Amino acid sequence: TCALPISVDAAGRVYVTDVSRRAVYVFDKPAGELRVWDMAREDSRFETPIGIALGVRGEILVADAGLHGVFRLDHEGNPVGEFGQDVLKRPTGLARDAKRGRVYVADTYAHDIKVFSDDGHLLKVIGRRGAADGEFNFPTFLAFAGGRLYVTDTMNSRIQIFDADGKWLAKFGKRGLYVGNMVRPKGVAVDSEGNIYVTESLYDNLLVFNRQERLLLALGGTGKAPGQFYLPAGVWTDNQDRIYVADMFNGRVEVFQFLGGGR
Repeated sequence: TCALPISVDAAGRVYVTDVSRRAVYVFDKPAGELRVWDMAREDSRFETPIGIALGVRGEILVADAGLHGVFRLDHEGNPVGEFGQDVLKRPTGLARDAKRGRVYVADTYAHDIKVFSDDGHLLKVIGRRGAADGEFNFPTFLAFAGGRLYVTDTMNSRIQIFDADGKWLAKFGKRGLYVGNMVRPKGVAVDSEGNIYVTESLYDNLLVFNRQERLLLALGGTGKAPGQFYLPAGVWTDNQDRIYVADMFNGRVEVFQFLGGGR
């Protein structure tokens, strides 16, 4: 099993994309069930599902890098639509601004972020390939919180922050050998106090930064024990400030609880 990004809805259902299984796993805790959704369309399966996010009216959005599009599933996993195939090269990370009805898609091979309306119309493109502020080198995962878009600019070894309209605000992270450096950052998430969580896949760490982008602590290290990781990928925070980490090569999701006071 190769778990990647994670999303959690208001009912506590945990959604995990799994590239090896070519499906979405749904851990439905309230119902005590595990479901597997593997159909992107009524007549075809997912190929490389990576990004996942909560859509409008209880829908689930899944970015499939191999099928070059974003697929919409209803609450029961039935395919109900798709968009982006005409403009996306390799969509990976997803995030949604529920207030404005916008869907942000990290188009990794295009080295940009494409912004769509909820009904799938392309609104704008953020960035281009490069290393300057607002430019990207293989962006992967996204988070949207507090009116800000957080982008994992993976091959530039940093996180970049934009406002909801795509205006560049800040960046942090750099390559290095020390705790807190970002060599291969993957998932990014933000809690209710504005703390930023980044999975650093090369060093097998979960890095925690405050809202001023200062490092607070690093969790994990390589291993199989609870609290350790082996190539962590996606990370997600829910409305109770629980932090879900896709521990990819260990084939599991680890859950942490933020207790507050991280300023």
